[in-house]
Amino acid sequence: MPIQTEAPSRKSWRDVLPIHPAAELFPPMSSDELRELGADIVKKNGLVAPIALWRRNPNEPLQLLDGRNRLDAIELVTGRTVEVGAPSLMAGDFLATDKVLMLDKSVEPFAYVISANIHRRHLDAEQKRNLIAKLIKATPEKSDRQIAETVKASPTTVGTVRAEMEAKGDVSKLDTRQDSKGRRQPAKRSKRKLATDPPPEIAQRRAAAAHRIRELMGKPPKPPDDIGPASAGEIARKDAEIEELRNAKQRLEIKIARLESEITELKTRREPASAARCEICRQEKRATQRRVFVCDLCAEIHELETRAGRTAR
Repeated sequence: MPIQTEAPSRKSWRDVLPIHPAAELFPPMSSDELRELGADIVKKNGLVAPIALWRRNPNEPLQLLDGRNRLDAIELVTGRTVEVGAPSLMAGDFLATDKVLMLDKSVEPFAYVISANIHRRHLDAEQKRNLIAKLIKATPEKSDRQIAETVKASPTTVGTVRAEMEAKGDVSKLDTRQDSKGRRQPAKRSKRKLATDPPPEIAQRRAAAAHRIRELMGKPPKPPDDIGPASAGEIARKDAEIEELRNAKQRLEIKIARLESEITELKTRREPASAARCEICRQEKRATQRRVFVCDLCAEIHELETRAGRTAR
């Protein structure tokens, strides 16, 4: 058996560069799509979108975070292995400088991949649901709202996908989830308590207070078993209130009519009579209605005489 003295030749970038799970969120391209993409990169426009590498800390190996299809397309068209070395890459005569990014733990891998691909990858509804399912499975601790913001979907859709996965056992149920600020929140918010009947002791106090008020108002006590807006007692009470309001309205109308009559009478007394007969001189001249019709001249004479008599006394 011949002794192998050289390491086997590497056939693909995949043999030396591990792939981060986030890079698998989007479906791979077909062979025809890869060939078309590779021709555009190598022969026309070059590598427009950079390749992203990621590692949590400097002691860990780099992982491919974004650019899986682009690297495959370059190898397919050039027929050469892609050598990835930040910040550049090459495959045979093809060279792309400053097109490799190195990211660390300050970047959330799944959010980065989705943000970089969601706009340029045209996903139908089923593909988007698959993307949501992959993200839930990879990061089940994230809340539905946080995942919805990442994939540009509604929280309801994310919640539906999560419920289906939990029912199938694809993902475990968690009591708490992490929100966008890193805080632990309950997986399901408790529903607000609806208004219910008060405790018995509170109900008894209210009934006693209502009974006392009715006694002070001189009204008969309300039967304890006659309650509710549609009960006979409640209807009778409402009818009595309506009748009382009608009577009060009638009394007010009579009072208003009486006041209007008095106002008219006062206005008539103050208005001068243009052709009234004076009760003293018996002449028709301008007079003011007092207790009797007296002209202004006679009124002045009477006033002078009254003053003179008082002086004489």
